[in-house]
Amino acid sequence: MFSIKIRLSNIIIVAGIAILSLFLLAGNASADPPPAILKINGNEQISGIGSYCWKVENETYSLCADTIGIITPAEPLLTRSPFTAHLTLLLQEPPEELGFSATRVTDDDELKEAVNDVQAWRFEGNRGNWYKLPSERELDINLSLEPGLYVLNVGAKWKDIGSVTYGFLVQVNDPEAEVTNNVSSGEKTAGFEVFLATMTLLLVIVIRRNWRK
Repeated sequence: MFSIKIRLSNIIIVAGIAILSLFLLAGNASADPPPAILKINGNEQISGIGSYCWKVENETYSLCADTIGIITPAEPLLTRSPFTAHLTLLLQEPPEELGFSATRVTDDDELKEAVNDVQAWRFEGNRGNWYKLPSERELDINLSLEPGLYVLNVGAKWKDIGSVTYGFLVQVNDPEAEVTNNVSSGEKTAGFEVFLATMTLLLVIVIRRNWRK
């Protein structure tokens, strides 16, 4: 009888722990900040979510997380410079503070720990210029950047809700390189004329040699 009571008490303890864990998991799920969306040339990208402190729904406390770097999607948006990036924040309430920076990155800045279709980038201070943006839910950001791969870092803060950093990845292509790779009709015609003249000269040389023989 004593052993049965012990087993029953163990079951009650385990069940209590399980229920508490479910409540904690539910609280964590509701404490995740929503992502942001960036649209360039009609193409959209859902942000990566970096470090944040976010108020748990229906609670008085917040949960905070620090990431290893700037978190972005693994695949960049492609564009040419200059371009306009349309930023959308999913919360209905506009932020109290909103900032933005564009930082050029290379393979050396890539952190290999990133998985699951997201990429992490080393962030040592603010290597890009930080700009204060209007505190709006949706706005256009006009950019003129040199060709290369860029991390666009957005920091947002809402009063009584929390703060979060968003990361986007953008590849700025070089329009000059694309133009030089295309041969114009004039260049094709000139090349064909040189080829034809060369072949004619060779043909004349061969005929003269055969005539002398």
